[in-house]
This record gives sequence, C-alpha cells and structure tokens, in this order.
Amino acid sequence: MDRESVSSVDTLRDAKSALEPDARAHMTSAIRADGTVSMLTLQERHAAVSGFELTLAAPLKVRIHFETAKNLYLYAWFVYRFYPVAEQQALATLEFALRERLAPLFPDQFGPSAKRHPSLSTLYAKARKEKLITNAGLRANERLARKRADYRASMEHIREMEARGLSEMRFDDSAIESLPEDYAHDSLKIFAETLPFFRNTYAHGSSMLHATVLGTFEIVTDLVNQLYLADASAMGPSA
Repeated sequence: MDRESVSSVDTLRDAKSALEPDARAHMTSAIRADGTVSMLTLQERHAAVSGFELTLAAPLKVRIHFETAKNLYLYAWFVYRFYPVAEQQALATLEFALRERLAPLFPDQFGPSAKRHPSLSTLYAKARKEKLITNAGLRANERLARKRADYRASMEHIREMEARGLSEMRFDDSAIESLPEDYAHDSLKIFAETLPFFRNTYAHGSSMLHATVLGTFEIVTDLVNQLYLADASAMGPSA
C-alpha cells in the first residue's frame, strides 16, 4: 500500500490560496518575436483556448459541454491537474456530438432505443463511413500537407543547387503550394485509434498529467464543426 503523503500542490486549496496560480503554471514558457523567452500568462492561455469555437448549428447542449472543457483548461492555471480533466471533457464533447448527430439518422443503432450504448469508436467509425467527417476539414491534415510540400520544395532546390554547382541559393517560401499527393496522409485513421484510447484511459482512471491538450481541442472543434457543417450552411447568415 502506498502511504506516501499527497504533495501540497495537489491537495485541496484553502480559501486564501484558492485563486493563486498553481506552482506548475509557471513552468510553461514561450519564445517571443524578439528572441527572448518568458512565461506564458493567464491572458495568453485564455486567448489560446478561446479561439476554439463550435458552430451555432451544433446543439446548444453540445456547445455548453465544450465551453465547460474550455473553462477547465483556463482554470488549470490555478489547478494544474485540471488539464487532463479538460481534455477528457473535450473528448466527451466529441462523443456527445457524434451521438446527437447520428441518432436521428440511424435511430436503431444510436437512438434511445438502441440495444447497446455506442462507444466513441463506434460512433466515430460510422461518421467516417458516412463521410460526415473527412480529412479535408482538419487543420492538422493541412499542416502536415504543408510540411510535405516544404520538404519536397527543399529537396528540389538542393538538387538544383547541386546541378548548378551552387553553395547557396535564395528562394521564396510563399511560392510553395501543396499538391494532391501532399494530402495522402490519413489523419482520420490515426484519430480513430488515438482519440478513443485517451478517452478510455481517462474514463477508467489515470495518473496521466500533461498540459499540452490544445491539440485535442483543435481536433474536437474541427470534427464537431464538420458534423454540423450541412446544418450550418442551411442556417444562412446570422441576423
């Protein structure tokens, strides 16, 4: 039996320290435009997470669920162990959104009278099969395509330099364009394995602790917004 005392940074706060930053909040730094390094501020964390917005076409209860995840992320400034809780809430939002989207389309499988409560893996696989979610709607896929395009362009310039006997050469990065083959990476396939894994790990209890959860927020945002993309188009411009 583990009789070690819980660290003071993880125990219940008293009223005086409740609104003080967690000691670990100052461990994350950023390289500034001028090359200096400084700690990320609460305002910067707020700006980072506030950019993840779900379409108004998504059900209100799903959007509220996601806003809770964002608040958990923000308040991890005060309680560092809120980071995995925030990520768990974000993943639960994805499962919630998938179920709400698929239930009316396939009531026998995903509706209230379904024989089994569908898992995130099952819901995700169905949405993918029905093309309610695609790689084209993922920012992560776009970034990877850009990296591949940059690498291809670099190799082309190296070959040109060798052919011309040059030791250096200037070229314009902005002229690089992603080609169809740069999008061959299947992010959805990878997410089909990783997202349910993390969701289940958290759901069954875990000591996993890391602050780099905004990638999950981006993925959830992109997937949920795709699910309700058709509905959003039908809504027309906001009044």
